[in-house]
Formats: sequence, C-alpha cells, structure tokens
Amino acid sequence: MMIFMLHREVSKTALSIAEEGLPILTCCYGDLERPSYLHPLYAPNGQVVTADEDNRAQYPPGICFTLGPVNGEQLPTRKRKPTFAESSEEFATVTTSGAPEPFLIETFTTKVHPRQTEVQVLDIEVSLHAPTVSLEFTGNIGLGARAIEMEYRKASDADGRLGESEVNGNKSAWGTIAGITTAEQNAVGVAIFPHSTNGETNFFADDTSQGFLFAQVAPFTVDAGATRTLRYRVLAYIGDLFTFDIWKYHEDYID
Repeated sequence: MMIFMLHREVSKTALSIAEEGLPILTCCYGDLERPSYLHPLYAPNGQVVTADEDNRAQYPPGICFTLGPVNGEQLPTRKRKPTFAESSEEFATVTTSGAPEPFLIETFTTKVHPRQTEVQVLDIEVSLHAPTVSLEFTGNIGLGARAIEMEYRKASDADGRLGESEVNGNKSAWGTIAGITTAEQNAVGVAIFPHSTNGETNFFADDTSQGFLFAQVAPFTVDAGATRTLRYRVLAYIGDLFTFDIWKYHEDYID
C-alpha cells in the first residue's frame, strides 16, 4: 500500500495541505458571507488551476458547493468551524445556517489522494442535515469550479459536447474545463465527476468570459431529522481535452 505524508497548516480562516513540501490546496472558511471553498488548488506540476476574483454576484470562487434558495429563501450562515479526521488527508468544514434556531447543518468533507504524475484527485462529500424542519432545495445546488485565466479555454462533457453553448443544461456523467494558462502557457484542466447516487446532473459552463464549470443536481427535499449526502470527485490535471484521458479516471471512480 502506498504511504504518503501530508502536512496540514491551520488558522482561524483557512487550512492548507502540502505533500512533501509541495502545496496541494487551501480550504478557505473564514468569510461567513461566502460558502467554504478550495483555493488555490494545484495540479501536480505546481500550477494553480482555480481562481478567486472578487465577483461574488456571478460565480463563487475555487471549488465550491452552493445551495441556492432553501425553503424559498437564502439562509444566513450563523457559524462555521473546521473539523479534522485522524488521517491527515481528510478534513471538513461544518456550517450551521438559519436563525434563530439552526435550520441546516452542512458538512463539506474533502479527502486528498496521493499526487500522481498528471493529476491531483480529491473526493468531496457534502452532507445536508435538516435538524428541525423539512427543507426544500431549489435552484443552483451543486459543485462548481472557478478556473484560472486560460487561453483557448473550452468546456466539455462525457457525451462529447464541446463549448459552453453545447454543454449548458445537458445531463452528463462528467464535465471538464481546460485550456492553456495565460501566464505560464501550461495545459491544465479541472474535471468534476458527480457520483451516481446524486441522481442526474446537469452541467453548465462559462468558458468564454470567466472560466466556470458547474455540476447542478436536481431539486430535492430533506425531511426533518434526515440527511441528504452528495458525492463528487474533482481532478486537477496536466494536459488538455485531447491529451488527458478523463474517461480512464472516471472508470476508476465508478468502479
């Protein structure tokens, strides 16, 4: 069994993970006006693949799970705290929303896989618990990736659609956005694999102006006292849509 050593650094607002001195990601959780999110996320060659511009009205930053309206309104965040598994590769942020009593407890768990030659793999699990009343989730519910500025940036999905006009609103097994980084001229990409237990996923993308990919789950209800869990795999890879075999990694995930 492969043994790899990770190092965690924790502050009041963020947690960073590195492997053998090389950074993998930072989880930012200090701003209660934003969801917790992963940025920067690094590909194995050290290239940052996520962005965090101050554009809150349009797209969330980094790798981020968003809820949309809950029972027809945006729930205010009351508090958030990080939690740590015994193993160094796994951590979570627990966010409590709603007032005066908590309506929703969201646990965003990330597991970091060993760095591979051409890809960094993360497994993400989002648990939504309704402690007191039933909650109806509608709108933009799902996992998004805000990509770094790229040239020749294109979104694609598992059904061979290419470009945001083709990808948007279509169901698919996975989605990706890739291109050539403007500053370094590196070919990199980010892919999102929704787990089959999530139900059907629609992908949306902006590959022209902003560089954004979103895996949207269908609306659902969580009964009082119940929990709904959504699972995803995220890849930060070296290469482009023609040189990196996304299907191979998707098969590893579903197997």
